[in-house]
Amino acid sequence: MSRRRPTDRSGCRPAGRPSQEPRNRGLSPVVGKTLELGIGVLFVALLTAMFFGGVAPDYRAAVGAELGDRTVAAAADRVETAVLDTEYRRVNRRVTVRLPETIRGDPYRIVADDDPPSVRLVHPDRTVGARLRLALPDPITVRGSWRSTSPSQAVVAGTGGNVSVRLTDATSEGDADGSDPAAVGWEGPP
Repeated sequence: MSRRRPTDRSGCRPAGRPSQEPRNRGLSPVVGKTLELGIGVLFVALLTAMFFGGVAPDYRAAVGAELGDRTVAAAADRVETAVLDTEYRRVNRRVTVRLPETIRGDPYRIVADDDPPSVRLVHPDRTVGARLRLALPDPITVRGSWRSTSPSQAVVAGTGGNVSVRLTDATSEGDADGSDPAAVGWEGPP
């Protein structure tokens, strides 16, 4: 004997009885798309973590070291060009030096060393630093330092063969540049 489900005269099942066909088939695409979205977000999060955890810091360190080298080279060039010639009886010159305000987001200093005459970069990050020997005649002494956060000057002063270069932070924006004739004073050869 076969069991049949009771139906009403219209052929419909009575209310309250579950259907054997799944009525929640419409939920499958939503669950599938949600899983796809979750996998996509996980992939982007993994790439972001890898990029900022490994690739970006290495790149920033390399760029910081390169910028440090270039900054020291530019500072050395300005110091060397500030010294016109030691053959003059008297020299008094100020040359403005422009430096990047930060390297790797931190301020730094350029410090002069006298033995041998050189400039070096002092930075909070030990991976950023450089030193460059200056091509200056022997009797010239170099001293002082520049802060990257303030206007900087190279002050060349002396008489006869006794010439010194002093790295100083400018006292105001209006201080003279080496290209200004009023800022340069010298007398001809003896």
